[in-house]
Amino acid sequence: MEIYYNDNLFTAVYLLGGLQMKLTPRLQAVADKVPPGSRVADIGTDHAYIPVYLLMNHMSSGVIATDSRTGPLQAAAETLELFRLNQLAELRLGEGLTVLRKEDGIDVIIIAGLGGDTISSILADGFKFLLKDILLILQPMTCVGKVRTWLAENGFAIIEEDIAQEESSFYEVIVARWSGNANLIETKHLSIGPDLVAKKHPLLKPMLELRLEHKEAALAGAEYSNSPAAHERIEELKAEILSMREILQCL
Repeated sequence: MEIYYNDNLFTAVYLLGGLQMKLTPRLQAVADKVPPGSRVADIGTDHAYIPVYLLMNHMSSGVIATDSRTGPLQAAAETLELFRLNQLAELRLGEGLTVLRKEDGIDVIIIAGLGGDTISSILADGFKFLLKDILLILQPMTCVGKVRTWLAENGFAIIEEDIAQEESSFYEVIVARWSGNANLIETKHLSIGPDLVAKKHPLLKPMLELRLEHKEAALAGAEYSNSPAAHERIEELKAEILSMREILQCL
C-alpha cells in the first residue's frame, strides 16, 4: 500500500520500506549537485525538503537548515519530525549566512528559491565566510544573470549549470566555488549561462525560446511609451533579444 502526502515542492510516499520523499524537478536538480557526504547549510530552507531528501538518501553527513522567519522554520521542524530526522539536522533562525560559524565545518551552501537580488545580497554580506573552499549551489527564481555577474566579478568560478523544467516553467541552477580570480565573461553569456551554452543543455533552447517570446512582447509594449525610461528599457530589450537570437542560432 502507498499513501501520498502531496505538496507543491515534494511528495512523501509511504512504501513498504518506510516513508520516502520525492522532490520536484527544481529541487531535485539542486539536491543532485551536492557531493556525497557533505555537510550542508540550506539557507532559506522553508519546509526543509532538501535537507530531508539529502539525509534520507545518505547524501549528507549533517545539515544546518536556516530561515529568517519563525513560520518557515516551524514548518521545517514539522517536516523533520515527520521523517524522524530531528537529530541529524539543526535549525537556526537568522539572516543569510550570519547564522553560520567556522566550527560548523560546512562544505556546501544551498540558496534556492529566492530572488537573484536577494541571493547576491546574501553572498555579499557573507563574503568572508565563502573564502573557505565552500561549494555554492544557487537556484535564483529571478535575475539569474545578476547572480552570475556577482559571482564573476567577485572571484567565483562557475563550475556547472543546470536547468529544470516544471510544466511550462524553467529554473536554472548554478554551482560555483571561490577561485580568487575575477572572470571576464561576456555579459550576454552571464545572462544566459556560459556552461549551459558550452554544453548545449537540452533545455536551453526551449527556455530561451520562451524567454525570447516574453522579451519581444515586453518590447512591443515599451514602444508605445515616449518616456526617457522607456527608451532606455527599449535599448536593453533589443540587446537582450539580439543576444538570445544569436545563441539560439548556435543550438
